[in-house]
Amino acid sequence: MLNKEALQEQVREIELLIRYGVAETEQQTALDFLQAFHGDSFALDAIQDYYRTLPEAREESLVKISVLEGKEQVFLLLLSTTKHHYFYLVNDEGGLFLGEWEKGLSAPQVLSFFGYPDQDAFTRQHHSLESCRQYVVLERMNEDICPSCGTETGSLHILGCPVEVCPWCGGQLNRCNCRFEQLDVEELTDEKMVQQLEERLVAKGRIPYAREQRPSFLSE
Repeated sequence: MLNKEALQEQVREIELLIRYGVAETEQQTALDFLQAFHGDSFALDAIQDYYRTLPEAREESLVKISVLEGKEQVFLLLLSTTKHHYFYLVNDEGGLFLGEWEKGLSAPQVLSFFGYPDQDAFTRQHHSLESCRQYVVLERMNEDICPSCGTETGSLHILGCPVEVCPWCGGQLNRCNCRFEQLDVEELTDEKMVQQLEERLVAKGRIPYAREQRPSFLSE
């Protein structure tokens, strides 16, 4: 984590990028949004990368950061302006622009890394902007919040969260084969199957989020 002085310097650099790269009519919105994350090095890295690249040369202010996936200190984020939404792959080393939401996520290695066999499977899981979870300031430092779906300690994960533990084998629910074996299928292809799986999970006893689950996916 950056110290206070380094964070302040990073904020100043982003402010400069905003002054030169964002339309004058949107600069105050951009600066206000930045201020909300002034102590959050992870969010600042994502914001800084966005303003450095300004996808499609659009001079738009960021207004929202959403978390789509998180695994092993790597996060798939959605950075949004009022008009457009962009996929970014982010870790402690920086961010990588992956394209626009409207065109879908097509990077095979990224899809495979997060446990999706193809683009269609990812789209079924993240089917609308409303389903995208908003990033909470400094949530990476709060061990009582799941680093992927944002649920609190003692509460159930959002179904599909990669941090959820399988109640049958104790492994990672979205990677083990138990979900297929329970339904006697090779993959989950529709909402009916997902509903059936959820019913089996409830009957077995879903495992709520606990701090002990976190280190496998994120270390501070």
